[in-house]
Order: sequence, then C-alpha cells, then structure tokens
Amino acid sequence: MIKKKRAFILFLLLLAVILSACSPVNVITAETDTDKKDEVPLPETKEELFGIWIATAMNINFPSRSGLGEDQLKKELDEIVDTASEIGANALFFQVRPSGDAFYDSDIFPVSKYLTGEEGSELPNGFDPLSYLTEKAHQMGIAIHAWVNPMRASIGVTDTEKLSPNHPARLNPEYVIKYADGRLYFDPGLPAVRELIARGVAEIAEKYPVDGIIFDDYFYPYPIYTENSFGENTLAVFADSNSYSAFGGSFRSVGDYRRDSVNQMVKACYDAVKGVREDCLFGVAPFGIWKNNDGSNGGSNTRGLSSYYDIYCDPIAWVDGGYIDYLAPQIYWETDNQRASFIELADWWSHALADSGTDLYISYGVYRYEDDWPSPSGEITSQIYLAREKENYHGGICYGYPQIKNNINGLADELKILFSKEN
Repeated sequence: MIKKKRAFILFLLLLAVILSACSPVNVITAETDTDKKDEVPLPETKEELFGIWIATAMNINFPSRSGLGEDQLKKELDEIVDTASEIGANALFFQVRPSGDAFYDSDIFPVSKYLTGEEGSELPNGFDPLSYLTEKAHQMGIAIHAWVNPMRASIGVTDTEKLSPNHPARLNPEYVIKYADGRLYFDPGLPAVRELIARGVAEIAEKYPVDGIIFDDYFYPYPIYTENSFGENTLAVFADSNSYSAFGGSFRSVGDYRRDSVNQMVKACYDAVKGVREDCLFGVAPFGIWKNNDGSNGGSNTRGLSSYYDIYCDPIAWVDGGYIDYLAPQIYWETDNQRASFIELADWWSHALADSGTDLYISYGVYRYEDDWPSPSGEITSQIYLAREKENYHGGICYGYPQIKNNINGLADELKILFSKEN
C-alpha cells in the first residue's frame, strides 16, 4: 500500500513537471554578461484606441447647421456613432465647448449658438447632445471624450456686450483679451480664470459619464502678422501686460510667465477632474512640434512653429509634473515631409513619454485625403504601422470626419482594414 502511494505521488510530481514545461510563461528574457537569463514580466497590454474628432465650432461636423430640431439632431448623432462603429472606431472626441459656450446643460457656460442659432438660449426642447451621444455610444462600446477649448472665449465677437448675458466674459470682461484674429481669449494668467476653467471641466465630469476630457492645441493664440500704418507686417500683440505686471514679477520673461500660467491651468483642471471622478481621464492634443532642435534643447529635428515658443504650451512639463493622463499630439504632416516628418515626430514623442506613465496617442490629419493625399497613397496605413512600432504608442485619433464618412479616396476602407479585429 505504501509503495503504491509513493508511486502515485511520484506520478503526480512528474505530471506537474511536464505540465509546467508545457505552460506559457509571460516573461521576456535577456542574456547577461554571464550568459544567464533574467526573467522580466511583460508589461500589461492595452487595447489600441481608435478615435475620431467631431468638431462643433462653426458647425464643422455637427450639427450640419444651427437651429435643428431634436429629431434631426438625434439622427445626425446616430449617424456619427454608426460611422464610427462601421470602421471599427472605439472612441469619439466630441467638441462640447468650442468657444466659451456649451453643447451640454451647463450652469457656467451658455448654450452654443452653433447648436441653437442664438447663444444662451435654451437647449432645443431640452435635448442635451452630450448626454444623448454618451448613452448612444456606450451602448455600442464606444468611449466618449469631451473636447474642450479652454482659452477661446468667442469666435467672431470681440465686444463682450454682444455675448449672451450669462457668458462668463460678459459677466467678467476683465477675464478676456481681444486678439487680431477677431476672437476673445481668456487670460490664464489670472487665478480667477484658471478657477473658472477648472470648474468647467469638473462640471462635465460630475454631470456626465464621459470617459475623458481633452483640450486641443489652442492655448495662447497662434501668432498673426498684421500691417501697421507704415505698410509693414508686424507681429500682433496679445495684450496681457496687466496680468503680467500683477503676477509675472518672478519670471525672467513674458514667455516663461505664460507657460507657467498654462501649466497651472492644466494642473488645476487635472486636479478638478480627478477630485470628481478618478476614473475620468484628462488629456491634451498639443501642436505636433514641442521645440525645434537647436542642438541643445532636446527638440525634434523639425523646422516649423513650436508649441513651446509660439503658443506657450509645454506638454513635457505636464508629463514631468504627473498631471496629465495622455497626450495626443497633432502630427498632421506626411511621412516624408521635409520640414516636419511624421516619422521624426512620432519617434520624438514616443521617446519623450518613455517611462512617464503618460499614454501616447497620435492625432492623424486624415482630412488631407481630400486634397493632399490622393488614393492609393496609403499614407495613413504607413503612418499607423510606423506608430505601432513605438513602445509608448497606445492608439490614435483621426481628424477629418467628413472624409471618413464619405470614404474620400478610400479612406474609410483603409481604416477598416487597419482596425479590423483580425489585423
């Protein structure tokens, strides 16, 4: 009997060894100088994000025109969700605040004129586009990120008295600065403005089950050159000298002061969102070039505008500070562009975010299939395959909804193949 027990135990031990040898082990091995192999756990893998930007400013993508009724608004949102689902997209980045106004029920910002035709009016029959889209998309397994333009206060209006009575810039005209592009911008150098913008994103996270909140690339306005009285082109001035005098005394330059103001605003918004819902992501889609490399500043080998110097936006500071969940730089150039190559920039951003805990998505300029990237160029296929080789890449967001919807130059077909479950 004892012999049989021993034999049975030996049989079980042998079986365990065999099964162990046949089981997959999630490790990667690397040879050392002593020819030994160290076992390193594989990092957790994430599903690749495939998103589409949906712009509401000036009725670019939604709604097709202002003043539509509830039924037509629902129809157009249904079409957006269906289009995304058909090509395999799993996220929509929906512009909910294009310019100090709202495509949702807000206690802080007025209803957008691009929705109703009149800023500050009631939601059409009480219809809330963000609420409807979020529910509809979630039913289809599609995430919703609320896209906010934080600093742009108005488009085409520079007189605060012409804004709706409940617009923050009309209530507090000292919050905004008129710029040469015919727009008003909130001044982030003012603590009260940073608090306003933070309250705005917290309101969205609290009222709506959105998966994330994202800022785009508009911070301080892009540089504009205007003709002076002598017929000379001069750089338009962003007249924030009052706030700089009040709060910029410790900075060496107005540029450092402005970057710090944006950094404080971004951190305040991150903290505000996380204070309401820890699971709501907070991200930014900055301009694709941080700095052009001058030999010592660590920038990319590019030649163009830079977010750091031209619009005072420093996403690397947010990464280093730990107050950003993801970045989605807008790399809208082609792979072989001589001034700003997609290949160079995708590689630069991947290295910049290495081991940071900040996820890298890439914003793709598929709108260029309309005029610049004719079929069968396969430009987006090349870009996505190149991006997938990057260690820190977790997905991408396509800007160019009409080109996708209408399958311009086979774009939708190309994306279907790229993001099919079998690929």
